[in-house]
Amino acid sequence: MNVERKVSRRMLLRGASATVPAILTLQSGAALARSSNLIGANPYGGADHGKYNCLDLDGIDRTDKPNVYDLGSPPMGHVTRIDADSRYYRKSRGSYWGGGDGYGDEVTERQMCAEGGTFVRRNRWRTSDVTVKRGVLVSGTALSSFSSGINYTDV
Repeated sequence: MNVERKVSRRMLLRGASATVPAILTLQSGAALARSSNLIGANPYGGADHGKYNCLDLDGIDRTDKPNVYDLGSPPMGHVTRIDADSRYYRKSRGSYWGGGDGYGDEVTERQMCAEGGTFVRRNRWRTSDVTVKRGVLVSGTALSSFSSGINYTDV
């Protein structure tokens, strides 16, 4: 019986010592809630499924970390999805016919997101105006964590 007592005491101490680090590293509920509403910008990211995701910065709070933004509680945001297969140009004043090839200067999807504004999208023979709010590029994977709080506009 004395052997059983030693074995059970060892098991108890071993189990207790294994859980102590986990208990000590638990975050407070407030810190966990705040961290769950943070999203990181990816300024060098590429297109996800043929679209660049531009997170509108209106109503989004910056944090003390670079390229990290707080979507609030509950997390909410607006993303403009910019088609990666189209060509985009700055909108010329007065008409589309201000640049060398009939439009203003060509711009990248990254520039469109960083600057915001109205641009001309050209698909083969069709042109249309698209408006993008100033924002930051984020990955589709990061956005999937906030699927219920994100509104999307495709351009």
